[in-house]
This record gives sequence, C-alpha cells and structure tokens, in this order.
Amino acid sequence: MKTKMKYSVFFYIPLLSCLVVLACDSKKQELTDSNNEELAVNGNIIQLSSQQYSSGNFETGAMEQVDFHEAVNVNGMLDVPPENKVAISAYFGGYIKELSLLPGQKVNKGQVLLVLENPDYLQVQQDFLEVKGQIKYLEADYKRQAELSKENVSSEKKYLKAEADYKVMKARYNSLQRKLQLMGINASTLDEENISSRITLTAPTSGYIAEISAEKGMFLNPSDIALTITNTDHIHLELNVFEKDVLKVKVGQEVIFSLQDNPVEKYRGEVHLVGRTIGEEDRSIRVHVHIDGEEELENLVPGMFAEAKILVASSQSTALPETGVVKVDQDYYVLLKTGNDPQEHTFVKKLVKVGKRDNDYVEIINANDFKTGSQFLTKGAFNLIKE
Repeated sequence: MKTKMKYSVFFYIPLLSCLVVLACDSKKQELTDSNNEELAVNGNIIQLSSQQYSSGNFETGAMEQVDFHEAVNVNGMLDVPPENKVAISAYFGGYIKELSLLPGQKVNKGQVLLVLENPDYLQVQQDFLEVKGQIKYLEADYKRQAELSKENVSSEKKYLKAEADYKVMKARYNSLQRKLQLMGINASTLDEENISSRITLTAPTSGYIAEISAEKGMFLNPSDIALTITNTDHIHLELNVFEKDVLKVKVGQEVIFSLQDNPVEKYRGEVHLVGRTIGEEDRSIRVHVHIDGEEELENLVPGMFAEAKILVASSQSTALPETGVVKVDQDYYVLLKTGNDPQEHTFVKKLVKVGKRDNDYVEIINANDFKTGSQFLTKGAFNLIKE
C-alpha cells in the first residue's frame, strides 16, 4: 500500500510542474501580444513607446518658479464714459418725416439722423431775413448820427435814439442767427429763395445707435429723446468691490476678466480709478478699469456682464502646469520621468501636495522631495493616471 502511494506522488509532481510551466508560458505570451501597442503598466510605473509618446501629444517639462497672485473676485459690467453717450432730441419740435436708422447701426459724426418738418421753422427764417435787411439801415444811420453829434450838427437825442435802435436790432439779429444754428440752418447762405419748412438732425459724434424711441410721422417735442448714440472708442470695465476688500484695491493693479457668454477667453486691464463712496444698498465701491488693447476689441459691447479678478498681491512658488497634476479621490499625483535617455518614456506615479492655483499652474508644496531638474509629464497625465 505504501509503495503504491509513493508512485502516485511521483507521478503527480512532474505533471503539476508541467502545468505550471505551461500556464506561465501562456501568460507570458498573452502579455507580450497584448502589450505590443498597448500601454505598459506595472504598479506605479507607466511605460510609453516612442510611437505612443509622439502620437499621443504628450509633453514633459521641469518644475518652474511661477508668480501666484492673491486675488479679489468681483463682478462688473462693460461701459463707456458719460461723454460717450449722446441723447438726440430737437431744440425745436416738429413732425418726423425721415427716419431710416436701426439699433446697432454705425453712424459717423455729421451724418443725417432724421428730418423734421414744422411751419414754425419758416417764421424764424423770415424774421431773420427781415432783421438782416433792417440792421444795415440802422447801422448806417447810427454811424451818421454819431458823426453829426460830434460836429454838433444833430442833437444828442437823435444820436442816442439811433444807437439804441441799432443795438436792439443787432441783439435780435444775433439771437435769430443762433436759433438758425441750433436748427441746423446756415444763416450766411440763407436768402428768400431757399427758406424751408424742414430741418435735419445730425450726429454730434461717431458711434452706434443704441436705442430708437421715435418713429416716422410722430411729433417730436423738444423734451423728447428720439434716439441715443454710444461711442465705443473708450470702452472700459466698471467693477463693484465689496467693503471688506476695499483696502486691498489700489490704482495700477492688474485685472483679469472674462465675459459671461464666453468664460474661456480672458481679457486683461489695469485699475485706473477707485471710488471714494460706498453704496448704501450693497456696501460696495466702483472701480474703473482700463482694458488692454481696447481699440482692437470690436466684440466688446457696453452692458456686457463680466467676472473679474483683481490681483492685489503676488509671491513666487515652485509649480507645474495644471495638465500635469491629477486628482485621484482626495490625493494628487504627478508622473515623474525616469532615466536620462530621451528615447525612453518611462514614468513613475508620485504623490504630491498642492497649494495655490493661478494662470493654469498648481503650486507643488513638497517640491523639495524631487531632484532639481526632474522631468515630469506636463501634458497628458490625466488619462494615464486615470486608466
């Protein structure tokens, strides 16, 4: 019985060894085949072939000294100075006969905006021409009486009467001439042949039609606003800074902002003025910001809402690009390149402690744990660590 068992044991041992060897060879062959163009991962080590590295758009780089800013986060709105907003109204009421503008349309200084008609315009022009004719006679009589008075040929009473009549008529002449100027009529070219019941309102500045409150056929009173023009040559940013942050904000500080409809695109500016009055309702002050390259930013429109950061302080720290730092659960990892061969792309996953974030960079608090000049995967790390 013992002998039979002994032979059984010896029989199974070689058989078991053969099975283990076959299994190992099979597993080895499977890894070799599967990793032919696949990612090689062994624990915390990740290896890329040259083809994988070049086709995957990966990049490596060392840690950098980066300026991190303390920022005050605020909201605001694009605006233009008050002198760049013009409300168009008529000094003399009339019926609108021509109006062919649309909101958003660009107009140039001196361009005709609308045409008004009123019979009263005729009376002003008639009065001016009558005064113009009389003043020449009165001026001549005044000068004649002055000469006669000097020679004691005429009485002083006649001289004073001629002087008074001339000065009264001259005042009326100047008044009517000013009225014609406000009506847009050139007094120097006005005569009996070109009197008109129509006047034109022209643009006092170049800009864009912001709003039209009038329509063709309506009577426009002097107190009515027909339309408004906004000149965007000096568009700026008006920010609301809360009381708790007021003392941090100074003239000359850099501002980075984005518009609500396009938060990805960043614009830059500089604090130009800081308000001196805190609002009663929201306990905030107004901060006026000049925008860099404003004359080239045609897509900026007054009234757009913006989210901004005022950079109030800065300090340098060692950092890596955000694309090279990956969060897994509550921890942060980077991929450290091993070896000095530029043709080899082997990386080790390392735990890091992160701090501030600014300008697409992340502060690495434990940067001293790595050798100076160490290379890291700065682009493409997310997909490799998450796999």
